[in-house]
Amino acid sequence: MKKQLIIGAGGQIGTELVLALREKHGEENVVAGDLHADCPRAISNGPYVQMDILNREKVRSFIIEEKIDEVYLLAALLSATAEKNPAFAWELNMDGLFTILDLAKEGAISKIFWPSSIAVFGPTTPKENTPQYTIMEPSTVYGISKQAGERWCEYYFNNYGVDVRSIRYPGLISYTSLPGGGTTDYAVDIFYQAKMGHEFHLFLK
Repeated sequence: MKKQLIIGAGGQIGTELVLALREKHGEENVVAGDLHADCPRAISNGPYVQMDILNREKVRSFIIEEKIDEVYLLAALLSATAEKNPAFAWELNMDGLFTILDLAKEGAISKIFWPSSIAVFGPTTPKENTPQYTIMEPSTVYGISKQAGERWCEYYFNNYGVDVRSIRYPGLISYTSLPGGGTTDYAVDIFYQAKMGHEFHLFLK
């Protein structure tokens, strides 16, 4: 049975994905990795490792020593949060991707799943029936990093045969994990804030 690692497992995609993969492949074969020391309760039914995607050597060592076959790289700063610290957002979103791509290039990983986003599109992109290949002029650091990441994934596939899969996700929300700073997170965060008795100020224009 192949062993899978989800990096960024505590986020809105990761929480749901870990549970789905464990149900399909077995709890012991799906390792959840996230920045927090304590495993989120929602995914505590299987193995968990504290992991900082920017700690390149620790990530490499874990994947090689544990003989991980497939990596789902979900760790990223999302749209709204990334705009508060563009330099760190670029470092996190790109350096982490290179760590995983290089491991696959070396043969340590057989398959990578890396989510892209409709953030790669910009105000000049056709808004109706948007083509796969079209004008992409993203206006956020998150969108810029995802567009660059798409090109690097394609480069590693064409030049090194790396098996990397990606989908441009639209806005995603989940009730099983806290909002993570994505553009659509207001749809969930507004309820969290109301429950705590706080006012909510929408960050979108």
